[in-house]
Amino acid sequence: MKTIIIAAGRSTRMHPLPDKNLLKFCGKPLLFHLLKNLKEGGLTDFIIVANEFNQEAIAKLLETYKIPAKITVQPNLDDGMAGAVLAGLELVPEDDEVMVHNAQDFVNSKIYHKILTKALECDGVILAKKVKSYFPGGYLEVDENNKILSIVEKPGAGNEPSDLVNIVAHFFKNSRDLKAALSAAQSSKDDVYEVALQKLFNARNFYAIEYEGMWQAIKFPFHVLDMARFFLAERCGENYVADSAKISPNAIWQGTGIYIDEGVRVFDHACISGPCFIGKNSIIGNNALVRESIIGENCEIGFCSEIARSWLADNISVHHAYIGDSIIDKDVNFGAFSVTTNLRLDKKTVKIKVKDQLLDTRRQKFGCIVGEGSQIGSGAKIMPGRTLDKGTLVEPNAVYK
Repeated sequence: MKTIIIAAGRSTRMHPLPDKNLLKFCGKPLLFHLLKNLKEGGLTDFIIVANEFNQEAIAKLLETYKIPAKITVQPNLDDGMAGAVLAGLELVPEDDEVMVHNAQDFVNSKIYHKILTKALECDGVILAKKVKSYFPGGYLEVDENNKILSIVEKPGAGNEPSDLVNIVAHFFKNSRDLKAALSAAQSSKDDVYEVALQKLFNARNFYAIEYEGMWQAIKFPFHVLDMARFFLAERCGENYVADSAKISPNAIWQGTGIYIDEGVRVFDHACISGPCFIGKNSIIGNNALVRESIIGENCEIGFCSEIARSWLADNISVHHAYIGDSIIDKDVNFGAFSVTTNLRLDKKTVKIKVKDQLLDTRRQKFGCIVGEGSQIGSGAKIMPGRTLDKGTLVEPNAVYK
């Protein structure tokens, strides 16, 4: 059996963040975590469908972590997921079994064993999550035995055929059938893959496996915080301090799930409240407070700074500042007394602009998203839900609205 991993998307909805497959969580790229998770679930023979822009970075990742996998490039990204799967199928022997998996969907690895067991008695299996509120994905209609009748892509709130959301962990017993369905499928919308699935559902026996565990995907930038929380809950475990880290005996530790990587220095009276991840060679200064956050490598969290429920990439400098519920890309500097505000005065949920669409984060607390290399002047204030492009300069004492 082959496992095709779809990592060819342009990540345009993630602006100003880079390729989401390569964002680091707990010290490792997202794609690394996925491959590890799939292997733990019994899946092998990985084929990664990349694009021309991330192909080199993915190849380097595989080399760095010594992961055996093949890479192919989707020739035309306008062909969407259908084109990505067809590109991957070129490396799959005809009539072989195949698993198709989205690169940004994370579930408990044990569910893959359940999928593979069910796959022994049918033509295909689709993983599905029962949801309580609308999620912008595909919804499955099933009969009383969980045999799949139809799939509806992004029906809109109130139009869902069921409460089962399609998770892109799809098993197909015959790769030839999948390839034929994809090659014949046509649609004026971005749902050619779903049209092909519907054809297979009509002709073959496909079943949904309901998943009740923790599921996290990244579709929009604010989902980075959800993914960070997922990894902090699932991956950090008990408190860990690397041998080369230097922790002041006067530092304060609260809770569990605190991971301190190589070369980290934590100074007097700094407080680390778990779960937290502090990346290699980062510094947590005197009286600083870091709670429920991921801090990247070579970061400097200065005197009396506070980082709360945030995701920070590498090389971030923070000087007597506050970062709350925010997403900060690499090489960003926060001047003294700068603030990311994270709560509207009317206490309504925070909205952010993605492309030309205003999206509700469904979070009462959400700070900002700061692009790579931005400079935040001393005393500056960034209002909730604001997005700063790569290289933005925020003047001292400015209010970024």
